[in-house]
Amino acid sequence: MKENKGEKELRFVTDRMLGKLSTWLRILGHDTVYAAEVKGKSVEGEEDEDKALVAFAEHEARILLTRDKNLASSARKRGVQCVQIKTDDAMEQLKELLRHNVFINLEPVPARCSECNARVRKVAEGEEAILREKSYVPASMVGKCEFWVCERCGRIYWEGGHWRNMRERLRQLK
Repeated sequence: MKENKGEKELRFVTDRMLGKLSTWLRILGHDTVYAAEVKGKSVEGEEDEDKALVAFAEHEARILLTRDKNLASSARKRGVQCVQIKTDDAMEQLKELLRHNVFINLEPVPARCSECNARVRKVAEGEEAILREKSYVPASMVGKCEFWVCERCGRIYWEGGHWRNMRERLRQLK
């Protein structure tokens, strides 16, 4: 998702209080790193998690999303773009981003793994065996719809009834 034509893709890092928001942003195709995943990616010398999150956001030019007032303040002092989220509910959190003029996509797209944030790719014809290996993939759907696989963790995605439910919840935000 682009902010506007010619502008860069929105990329986020979220604190530990925003796990569900992280998942939703990934479902919407946004590159979103969750705080628990930053440890191995933090900038050298940063031991405190808050400092590591700010340094990571700064280093990777990501928007920091946090519920922590002090973390938001320290991020802004370092010139890191930051949104302090006030609400607990993930749908309300998405609304907050919109109110802060963070123009997120509101349509689910098969671009990112909701679990690990890696890119997903379309399962090619002849690769149906990888679908049958996963117990959660409905066998009746194989060959009848498109599937995507995470390039990192192997999770499989498809547009089933859950996509209709997600779209309906997101439609209410518009």
